[in-house]
Amino acid sequence: MIKAFRNKQFRLFFLGAFFSVQAIWIQRVTLSWLAWEMSNSAGIVGLVAALSLAPSLIGGPIFGVIADRVDIRRAAQLTNGAMMLCLTMLALAMPWIGLAGLVVGAIVIGAISSAHHPVRMSLGPRLVPPDLVAYVVSLQALNFNVARLVAPALTGIMIASVGARVSLWVAVAFFLPMFLVLFRLSPRALPPRPRQSFLRDMREGVVHAARDPQIRLAFLLTLVFSTLVRGALEVLPVLADGTFERGAAGLGVLTGAVGAGAIVTAGLRAFGAGRITDRVPVSVKLACAIALAAVMGMGAVHLWIPLLMVTAIAGGAATWCGVSLQATIQTGLPDELRGRVMSLWIVLGFGMAAIGALAIGGVAELIGIGPALIAAGLCGLGAQAIVLFGGAGRAAAA
Repeated sequence: MIKAFRNKQFRLFFLGAFFSVQAIWIQRVTLSWLAWEMSNSAGIVGLVAALSLAPSLIGGPIFGVIADRVDIRRAAQLTNGAMMLCLTMLALAMPWIGLAGLVVGAIVIGAISSAHHPVRMSLGPRLVPPDLVAYVVSLQALNFNVARLVAPALTGIMIASVGARVSLWVAVAFFLPMFLVLFRLSPRALPPRPRQSFLRDMREGVVHAARDPQIRLAFLLTLVFSTLVRGALEVLPVLADGTFERGAAGLGVLTGAVGAGAIVTAGLRAFGAGRITDRVPVSVKLACAIALAAVMGMGAVHLWIPLLMVTAIAGGAATWCGVSLQATIQTGLPDELRGRVMSLWIVLGFGMAAIGALAIGGVAELIGIGPALIAAGLCGLGAQAIVLFGGAGRAAAA
């Protein structure tokens, strides 16, 4: 970790990313709250969350190929600038925006994010020597989860005191430092390779991921916890205000509890806890089960403090899974395949969270948010057992 911070380029990147990931979380919490405030519907909250994530299902692999072909620094400038422009338009339209406008905004943000995340994940590792890549991944995760702790609480206070429009302007301002930092970065160039068709490039990334048993297992575990843990964490406004009547400030506290758990485990990883190898560790399999059990707890508890506790556990365990699995995939991954393979991971990490949020929100409309979360946790534990004791688990263990 210390060696990574000795690299001037990475220090600059980390500083810019500190503000930009705050902006990402401010934007996500604001959109979720506006969806709840406009509709008082768990299904609508799930829909808006899904629309802001779902474009990664289609756009992720496409932009993964592009990330491996283009100037990665200029691509990052373009995606950061596009996000600033989109949030500026939303903030300007806030006095007149309705639910339809919010839906359109969520789709546009989702489309930009489907390009932004493969670029972001490819840029950081190319600023340091290959032997530091796994530590850079852990530090990026620590940065992301510090934002998850700080930004939601800040956003809840801002919405409650000065309104959602101001929180969107703050998100725009927080994207600016990263946009400026990018002009000073010089990422490692990709090795020359033969030019081939777009589809063949995409297929090459898919084949590499499918043939590696550890990457294949990492993808399947990501599929499970993203759909049913991250999906559950996208419908927190329904718990915060619909069940506990705590308003926007309560949503900030509840999302901050997720961040508190996440920052503990991300910090442990960044400071050396857990082995960083190209194999999926046992700790990840245990953490996935804990996260799913915590989702069940979120649906079962009826008091605020116990809810904060189990939500923090869910955030911490899910972060351990995400950071560890991303480090497993990125360790030893050639730079020329990084964008394509990580874009597939983004499809699972973000796209399936969209499907999970939509499904949990829809089920909650029928049976209530508590039973919906309990059902999600049970389904996830069953799916994890199938992955671990099926063909993928046996192949990875060989």
